[in-house]
Amino acid sequence: MGHSIKATVCIDQVINIYIAESITIGKKEIFIIKIISHALQAPAEDLDHLADHRMLARELALGVLALLLFAEVGCGDCHSPSASPKPFETTEKGSALCFQCHDEPALKEGKVEHEPFREGECLSCHDPHASENATLLAREGNGLCIECHGEKGTRLAAPHPAVTEEGCLSCHRPHAAKFGKLLVAKDGELCFNCHEETREAKKARILHEPFTGNQCDSCHDPHGSNYKSLMKDRPDNLCYSCHTDSEVQFLRTYTHQPVLNGVCNVCHNPHGSNENKLLKASGVSLCSSCHEEMLKEEVMGSIHDPFKEGECLTCHDAHGSGTAGMIVEKQNKLCFECHSELGQEIGAAQSGHQPVFSGECTKCHSPHRAKLSTLLLAQSPDLCEVCHKDLKEKMQKEQVHPPVRRDCLNCHASHFSGQPPLLTMSVQDLCGECHEFQNTSFEKAHLSIDPAVMNCLACHDPHSSKDPKFFKANYHPPFAGRSCEECHIVEKR
Repeated sequence: MGHSIKATVCIDQVINIYIAESITIGKKEIFIIKIISHALQAPAEDLDHLADHRMLARELALGVLALLLFAEVGCGDCHSPSASPKPFETTEKGSALCFQCHDEPALKEGKVEHEPFREGECLSCHDPHASENATLLAREGNGLCIECHGEKGTRLAAPHPAVTEEGCLSCHRPHAAKFGKLLVAKDGELCFNCHEETREAKKARILHEPFTGNQCDSCHDPHGSNYKSLMKDRPDNLCYSCHTDSEVQFLRTYTHQPVLNGVCNVCHNPHGSNENKLLKASGVSLCSSCHEEMLKEEVMGSIHDPFKEGECLTCHDAHGSGTAGMIVEKQNKLCFECHSELGQEIGAAQSGHQPVFSGECTKCHSPHRAKLSTLLLAQSPDLCEVCHKDLKEKMQKEQVHPPVRRDCLNCHASHFSGQPPLLTMSVQDLCGECHEFQNTSFEKAHLSIDPAVMNCLACHDPHSSKDPKFFKANYHPPFAGRSCEECHIVEKR
């Protein structure tokens, strides 16, 4: 019953103060006060005559409700007496007033204090009388914090659920804290409260240095980001901020696509790994995550040994290279490191295949695997005709020398030769494998001249001709009439 009497007195005081100060009361406020009085079994005042007054803050009525229902205090515990010249003045200034009831040492639980709290500006965040929000907050949830920290209210593509769903106070203390930025726990330990699976990476053999020191905010924005995984920036920009020399080394003429796209974490684990250099997997297992189709084995054919053993980095640079195919060196040097016999013999050659000398081995060979032997991309003559297009067109219009139709390698060496032009042996010996020099018809056609002193290529086209004897397209008229004697003295053997 004592509480009801106190409620009645409090209501009377509020009404008398507002009448004395000529502050008007609306019908809604009168109704609320009547309900409060009735609920507390206190006699309701006849307030109908105040209905013509134009305004009274709704918070006043809610404040009365809060005082009656939740506090064993009266208005006079905070304000000057109602009969005083300034009845709305408080008995103490700022937080000193609040600390009359609220435990100051408990609120000041750490050395880091929220600025409004430190300055005693409790009313920056709390309503002193009543509020529709918990702990008498002036605004609901994050809305209150954003009034001062406006930048944290920016709409982001990847918001942190701890902020948007749980609220600022899931990570921060509102008054004071033991840790910087009013955090409820120290650095990464706070993050691990939710991200327990990330903590498991601590067990890895190799740890990323920021992760070792629980410096999560070195890479992540704890409030939200426009990048995946709350990253502060594109992954490569973050990585280059510490690995300053890497950008120049990695961004080359031929750059690995993940590097070019700035997604270092496609290959590297940003927290920890059991593999060197924080790689997500070792060797071919890592490469296969993107190059699965390329790494499928051929049922028949040939496989390059480094490719077969999954030693991709024997030939390739993982980040970027100045050479096509992202290889570590030009082909004529890289390939000869294993195929040293070619490198040693090529110096003594009189003629060489242009792709070999220019370091373009992959014009003929696959660097990984092929259906044909020796990693050839195609069979001869199809492979040769890819570069020798003019010869291919010529042969399509003329009679073709039979060995040419079968295989260019019947006459030519594939890499280099002691004979020009890439012939496997001297012209006379090569032609003699098919043509019988001792044959009567051959001797008659060649005026019995010794084959050893003849150069077959001086008269004949070795690939194709419109002439049935494969003579070259343009020749001396006496030669066309087979009248060699007009110019030459011919002695029979």
